[in-house]
Amino acid sequence: MMRDLQFPLFGFPVTVQPFFWLLAVLLGASNLGPIENMPVWMANLAVLVAAVLVAVLVHELGHALTFRHLYGVPSIITVHTFGGVTVPLRQPKRSYSFAGTCGQVFLAFSGPLAGFILAAALMYVLTILPEPQQLPAELMLNLLKWTAMLSIFWGIFNLLPIYPMDGGHIAREFLTYLFPYRGVRFSLILSMTCAALLAVLALRLNTFFMVFFFAYFAYMNYQELSGRGR
Repeated sequence: MMRDLQFPLFGFPVTVQPFFWLLAVLLGASNLGPIENMPVWMANLAVLVAAVLVAVLVHELGHALTFRHLYGVPSIITVHTFGGVTVPLRQPKRSYSFAGTCGQVFLAFSGPLAGFILAAALMYVLTILPEPQQLPAELMLNLLKWTAMLSIFWGIFNLLPIYPMDGGHIAREFLTYLFPYRGVRFSLILSMTCAALLAVLALRLNTFFMVFFFAYFAYMNYQELSGRGR
């Protein structure tokens, strides 16, 4: 039975759950194309899984560093089936003023921002590296390239206004500031609608994992909205 992988990263405890590896392998294998050379294909699969892990960790590290330096709160990082989550060990103090709202928005945006910064740095490195002549150099180049691409994708994807993703947090913060008594409800309606529409789009595109992903979040938001009543 697989166990959690645990290690510290810049002073933050990190846990990687077993189902992350399973899903990363399945998605990676489905995107690598047909097997022409098994050893090379397996090596590229391992590199792609590593790129997914790095992209998710850097994203969550952005949140963790913001908790530490903006709010003075320690946090832990968990990488799970659907990505990752950074959880503060105690709730940070916040105000509901415009400045407090901006702080919460930055906290949510700091994950995608960390990924975008990493991607920009890696793309610069890729422009100055020579063409690979041997397999190890090619694998390293693939690691840099795939990490940059995944960091951009993961950041943009997380900015969709679907709770509990980063974009959902940002939408909730702004709507709560504008409509203090109805903002959370409005954000749930927005989140549920976007998730449902994207689930339908994913169904039309035959990307069934994304159908499940968006349908699950649409249902979660519907449940929370129903629990809040009117």
